[in-house]
Amino acid sequence: MKKELFAVLLCATLAQAGFIKKGMEAKEAGDHRKMVEIYDNACKEGKASGCYNLAVLYSEGTGGVKKEPQKALELYEKACSANFALACNNLGYIYESGNGADQNFTKAVNYYEKSCKDNEGCTSLGLLYANGAGVERDTKKAAQLYNKACEYGDMMGCNNLGYLNMQGIGMAQDYEKAKKFYELACNGGIGIGCDNLGFLHAFGQGTKQDYAQAAKSYEKACGLGYYAGCNNLAILYAEGKGVNADDKKAQELFKKACDGGVKMGCDNAQALKDNIK
Repeated sequence: MKKELFAVLLCATLAQAGFIKKGMEAKEAGDHRKMVEIYDNACKEGKASGCYNLAVLYSEGTGGVKKEPQKALELYEKACSANFALACNNLGYIYESGNGADQNFTKAVNYYEKSCKDNEGCTSLGLLYANGAGVERDTKKAAQLYNKACEYGDMMGCNNLGYLNMQGIGMAQDYEKAKKFYELACNGGIGIGCDNLGFLHAFGQGTKQDYAQAAKSYEKACGLGYYAGCNNLAILYAEGKGVNADDKKAQELFKKACDGGVKMGCDNAQALKDNIK
């Protein structure tokens, strides 16, 4: 459910200026040593984005440097202390996941709080509030954070806000609002948002029941790599709802879901195979 946290930030507004441009040129030329040197010098000069980009390299072990989680952690902390929001966000992720440091939800909350002030990490912070991890559970606070994220353009925040509306968690249940937020998420390329939208169409919640529209949403979810959507689309093909019944297509989709780690897809593939013997 998380966006990629470790992609090097090369904002368009910065790409033409100073060391960022030089770092890009070194990367494009395949001169990783020069790229690391540029970011390292920038960091030593107090440029937070230099520390951040260098931290990305050490966290991934790319750019010709050895993977060093502790070194990455120190560089992210240096950038975060200079109020570089993406660095704070990445620190939140590190402590939330335990990937690069010992898991510590309290620290994760603190770093996400700092990054969310600049509209980064609000969805992740909302999840911690929703689950009561590192902070007292507060679903209304989670909803506020998801809403902030959604308004800023974080489509996973829109999806999560849709889920709270659908389930009536921290607010009155409202399927129509859930549909609106799922549509935003789906249109923004969030596979789970498309799958959730498909569910509303399939069961007529917040909209009239429409299996053909459900099939379109599940198909998009599947295409975006959300494999539960492949399973749900396969069910429609197996039952001939919203699409022409097609056992071969259903079996292909169940297999895709299964290969993608959806156990129900594996079970359904076997059940369909048994039924058509």
